[in-house]
Amino acid sequence: MHEHKCKALILDSDPDALITLQRTLENGGVDTTITWDDAEARNLIRSTAFDVMLIGDHPPEISAENTVRHFRVHGASGPCLILGTTAREKSAERLQRLGVVGVFPKRDPDRVLEEVQGTCGLKTTSHALETV
Repeated sequence: MHEHKCKALILDSDPDALITLQRTLENGGVDTTITWDDAEARNLIRSTAFDVMLIGDHPPEISAENTVRHFRVHGASGPCLILGTTAREKSAERLQRLGVVGVFPKRDPDRVLEEVQGTCGLKTTSHALETV
């Protein structure tokens, strides 16, 4: 029997964070694709169905919130996690409507892994929009 492996897209302009998150998620059973380029991320979204998308708080060209909006326009329907920022109360509701399940510190890859595993159904976790 072929088991579905959780597929995650990670978009961040910080190469150290990308590598650390990729290693942590891969070791935790998550198939990852990484990019630091918004345009490449949108192309990947069009061609691949990701179970979850992780977006750095400062992507190179546009804000994380607008990146999520672009992902939705290009057909991505899976949940998103924002990495390394603090959500303001005003934006938290907007982010939830866009399918953002939380805001997590990218420098805590184990916490990100736990949330990704929960989001993908690999582990039980809470899905509340949180601030860090």
